[in-house]
Amino acid sequence: MATVANGTGKRRALKKSNRPDTNERNRPSIDGEAPSAKDSDMMDLEFKKELDEVMGYLEKLQAKERVILNNWLKKLKKANDETQELKNWREVRNEYITLMSNQLRRSDIIEPFLTRPDVGPLRPVPKKLAYTKMKFTLCADEESG
Repeated sequence: MATVANGTGKRRALKKSNRPDTNERNRPSIDGEAPSAKDSDMMDLEFKKELDEVMGYLEKLQAKERVILNNWLKKLKKANDETQELKNWREVRNEYITLMSNQLRRSDIIEPFLTRPDVGPLRPVPKKLAYTKMKFTLCADEESG
């Protein structure tokens, strides 16, 4: 057992931590794995950044689109460990908000944001939309670069 000086000249035993070692904590999450606390914090910050961008576009939309997107935003903001079945729910939530942000930036609202979100926990972004997400991201990068 490791020991450490406690400032009084005496040594005390260190309790073994239940936390994973540094290499394991900093490892990015793999599909289906829960992210580390550090990864979770970063994903939450990314979500807030995208959310701020989305909020700037909402007032420019027609009422019907605004209502649908507000429903999506409520669902994405409510997502948490208790309401979600997926271990990687933050990653899925961020995929949705990034997809929404990219669509708003391009002024082209398409699936899945044409209708209200389904009731229940978030589902992974459909594969066919993953391409759309990539396409919008690439187009936005080309315009800014």
